[in-house]
Amino acid sequence: MNNSPLKVHAVSLHRQLVDQLLMICQDGNMEVEKKLHTAVLTSEEFLDYLYELIPHRFDHVQDEILFFKSIKPLFTAEKEYHQRLYHAKIWQDDQFYGAELKRMEKLLATNVEFVSYYHNQHTYNDMAWFTQGQAPLPTSLCLSVWETNPKHTSARDGWVSGLMAVERYKSWLEAKML
Repeated sequence: MNNSPLKVHAVSLHRQLVDQLLMICQDGNMEVEKKLHTAVLTSEEFLDYLYELIPHRFDHVQDEILFFKSIKPLFTAEKEYHQRLYHAKIWQDDQFYGAELKRMEKLLATNVEFVSYYHNQHTYNDMAWFTQGQAPLPTSLCLSVWETNPKHTSARDGWVSGLMAVERYKSWLEAKML
């Protein structure tokens, strides 16, 4: 999938998503809660655009694994992250931030094997975890109910995006606690 049309389109689409999210964040006329809600909706919209790019069948299993392990989670992690920020904005106090930080640390500790697998770039489970049509496995890393369309999902792509969102949210919480 080095320069496949799907990868090229997905990279371009992700760039557009990030640009849209930046514009939302910089909009001085919107309340923070509205910005976060709009960011979640925008992430969902771009995820729908990404789904339109998915072939019925991938030409190569490596392309399929790359898509579900690396590309799709970039989009779904944005939704997860902004949902978490929205909840934090509602409660917005140091006691909540401290409790949330502990909860995120516990989530990461509970999922340490997957965290290690992902960050150490292991591949021995990729075929089972990141190929099309696998039923998504539930995880506490995710807020969202994951899609059930077999064309749009793998067993663990939701885990990757949940991990990305949790780690980013944890960093945000740590900055809030300073």
